[in-house]
Amino acid sequence: MSFADKKGIAVASGFKLQAQALLDPRGQVDTLAERDELVTLNAATEGLHVYVKENHTQYIYNGTGWDEVPKGNMSSLNNYVQKEEGKGLSSNDYTDGDKAKVDALDTNLAGKVPTSRKVNGKALSADITLSASDVSAIPASQKGAASGVAELDSTGKVPSTQLPSYVDDVLEFDSQSAFPETGEAGKIYVAKDTNKTYRWGGTSYVEISASLALGETASTAYRGDRGKIAYDHSQAAHAPANAEANVQSDWDENSASSDAYIKNKPTSMPANGGNADTVGGHTVEADVPANAKFTDTVYTHPSTHAASMITQDATHRFVSDAEKTAWNAKTNVYFDSELPASAPAGSVCFLIS
Repeated sequence: MSFADKKGIAVASGFKLQAQALLDPRGQVDTLAERDELVTLNAATEGLHVYVKENHTQYIYNGTGWDEVPKGNMSSLNNYVQKEEGKGLSSNDYTDGDKAKVDALDTNLAGKVPTSRKVNGKALSADITLSASDVSAIPASQKGAASGVAELDSTGKVPSTQLPSYVDDVLEFDSQSAFPETGEAGKIYVAKDTNKTYRWGGTSYVEISASLALGETASTAYRGDRGKIAYDHSQAAHAPANAEANVQSDWDENSASSDAYIKNKPTSMPANGGNADTVGGHTVEADVPANAKFTDTVYTHPSTHAASMITQDATHRFVSDAEKTAWNAKTNVYFDSELPASAPAGSVCFLIS
């Protein structure tokens, strides 16, 4: 039985099958005819190993025919490499070190920038040089130059050579009288004896700002540290420098030089000990006014009072006898129903109908 019959496939002329598709998974065929049919079907390649069950023999294809592998000497196969279609052998060895390098490529290339990447239009395929304008930096030629930028010295300060002249043009003299007869504009003059500063005003020196010197006179300022000490002392509880300790007064002390001596004390006391509720041995009522004066005179209220003592008002007035007589002499007038049952003689009555 041919391979085509065994595998259930039709083999067209010129169609090449891989040997693995026709062989037993263990690289075996049943007969020598099946082994040779591998060549006919172009399924045998140089270096192919085939075991034939029919005669229990191992063969290797050399490209044109089959070579028998001696039985019991499988070590002879150690020098053979199975050839695959489209692949060739090289004289270069692929070592473990080479494999380690290939395996590490992903790690070593992580974070790397492709050479196709550009910085400010310059490719990274070679070394590049970036100018100050590429990174928006100030060119070194502008440092410390006119219309450029000032530099900093080792202390982080701008050198005086790069500052305007008036910044450090301060001239010191022992006193104002030692100033030059004619000053210069833009310079500051200091009189060290008064610590006052001046500028040249064109014709004379002008004090820049009114200065107040330290001192202890009306025209000077007092030292702030001493002033604070005095203020803090004034706010703290303390006794005057000349204060004396309090001494308990002693009634029996008779020496006027003693601090316990009581001056101007009475020589005698009232018989009852000076009870505030009694005067001359008599009880004083508790509701007596505080400003009441006690005398020996006994007040007697008069039985009558003169009319001049009375104060008159709109509802309280005196009427004289003449006014009373004139009032009583007035004619009585009645209207209609007001007419009494009897009326004094001379009364007038009006009847309204």
